Amino acid sequence: MEENSKNEKRKITLIIIWSMVFIFFFSGLSMGKEFSKITLEGKAQVAEPILKVESDKTIKIKHLEDIGIYQFKIKNYDETGNVTQVDLEYEIEILADSNKNISLKIYKENQELKISKNKTEKFLITKEEKQEDNYKIEITCNKAAIEELIQEIQIKVHSKQKGNRQAEG
Repeated sequence: MEENSKNEKRKITLIIIWSMVFIFFFSGLSMGKEFSKITLEGKAQVAEPILKVESDKTIKIKHLEDIGIYQFKIKNYDETGNVTQVDLEYEIEILADSNKNISLKIYKENQELKISKNKTEKFLITKEEKQEDNYKIEITCNKAAIEELIQEIQIKVHSKQKGNRQAEG
């Protein structure tokens, strides 16, 4: 009797184990571990901004009637033809001692620009194609003795990379 009881327990245990194996097999459940290792390699280049300023030689005004004309260009490409890789925004600043004996006017492509706090508005120079902006500064001496007037005027071009931000509304 004891042996029958052991056999019956054994049969029940085997039936339970086989039943569990079949249930796991047909249920689609799988158990296991996965290890993976991913190695990424990349090469990135920093975009090269190109903003070249080409200008005339220094000008000298010798007589009261003289109007000094200083011309310069701002380009988005270099001597080898490489175009800037980013959009750039720039403005022109005119550094000069404030003097009532001198008046300055700046022109872009023969259109006079407004100057506020010695700076022009901001202009965009793009990366798509070669661009060249031509400027002219007219310097006029008012009715002062030219010998007393020793003035140095400097032109600075401030630029920064144009962000790719979405328009805010």
